[in-house]
Amino acid sequence: MDFLNKTNRLLFFLIAIYLLFYHLAGFLIPITFGIFLTMLILPFTRFLEKYKFNSILSSLTSTFVLFLFLGVLSYLFIFQISQLADQLPGMRGNIEEVIENLEEQIAAATGLTIEEQQERIEERIRALWGDIETRIAGFIGGVLEFTLKFLLVFVYVFIFLLYRKKFMRFIVKLYSTKKEKENARNVVNEITKVVYQYLWGRAQVMLSLAVMYYITFLIFGLPFALLITIFGALITIIPYFGPLVSGLVPISFAIIFFEDISYIVIFSITIIVIQLVESYFFEPYFIGKEVKLNALAVIIAVLLGGIIWGIAGMILFVPILATIKIISNHSKDLRPFGALLGK
Repeated sequence: MDFLNKTNRLLFFLIAIYLLFYHLAGFLIPITFGIFLTMLILPFTRFLEKYKFNSILSSLTSTFVLFLFLGVLSYLFIFQISQLADQLPGMRGNIEEVIENLEEQIAAATGLTIEEQQERIEERIRALWGDIETRIAGFIGGVLEFTLKFLLVFVYVFIFLLYRKKFMRFIVKLYSTKKEKENARNVVNEITKVVYQYLWGRAQVMLSLAVMYYITFLIFGLPFALLITIFGALITIIPYFGPLVSGLVPISFAIIFFEDISYIVIFSITIIVIQLVESYFFEPYFIGKEVKLNALAVIIAVLLGGIIWGIAGMILFVPILATIKIISNHSKDLRPFGALLGK
């Protein structure tokens, strides 16, 4: 009976958390990004404070540096997307040519005539192409909303940096004994350290991948090299699924724009090799095992994050789950849950 009651309480708690995260997504997403970016830029703020910057100036400078970097990156990405949208009509001819070549190969292999193939796939292709154009147009139309949320994140970063000591005092005062206060302080410091090392390590991995991608794209003469590089590097922040998409996108562009099959094969092999270097060398070297979540926990975090918060959730739910694991490890009642999430 006691087990049943505990199970029911756990289920109600999880349902309540889901409803909270889902219905307050518009508020929680920017503030969560703000918290994690604060942890990322915090060592730089402390560095400034060592050189006699006061709390306001150090917080403002750190926020501006972060804003400048991410702002330039966002501008380059959006500018490249707009160029891609302008050239979509021209790209359509390339895609139709690829499809015609594919139809001829299918006809030779299966005996199915080109006319029969066209009847089956022409309608789907039109629908797919229309969907692509609609999504890109929608993306450009949503830039203003994204910009407003983007700016809100930096307001949070500045506030969290400025009042971080006050927040720490607040958390410590929630506990009565000296041992509990020290434990609370250790938990916050460990969460900050793990999130920083995860995000900073991930940033270094993305930068390394971007350098390899861009050099490769320039050597092979792939169109929209900068756009695919930025997208391919950024998408890898989503564990497991991100690297797969990161590899498929440049290969898809190669199939569309390159005419020589052997050239496409060599390019695809090069991308696969880069992916392997990123996964088996750069990730272990830069990120290591700081998050300390097992593979199943990471996959569940990405899937649930995608369902509840979309792309933002796929990015944020891994460090959120790592935070929950650290808290669980320092709580006697939650230690079994922390062990379940760990490696």
